[in-house]
Amino acid sequence: MKYLIMCKSLTNAQRASLFLERRGIGAAVVKAPQSLRAGGCGYAVSLYRRLGEAVSILKNADLLTGKVYLRNEDGSYREAAADDLSR
Repeated sequence: MKYLIMCKSLTNAQRASLFLERRGIGAAVVKAPQSLRAGGCGYAVSLYRRLGEAVSILKNADLLTGKVYLRNEDGSYREAAADDLSR
């Protein structure tokens, strides 16, 4: 499953991605889908596993600045719920 962590700027996305990579969590900076931008930055950090750990790491480092989304099988996105963070 693909996860997106929205960021407030391209620089924030780059910092968050690098921070996760240095802690062994594969992450990449991507352009966010238009439907998730909502007038904000168009960049996010993408990852495929260890969502809960990634969110915790970014929160502790004050690098979690946006919402977290999961991609559904049909390609749409939904905001992550608390139980999704155990993945």
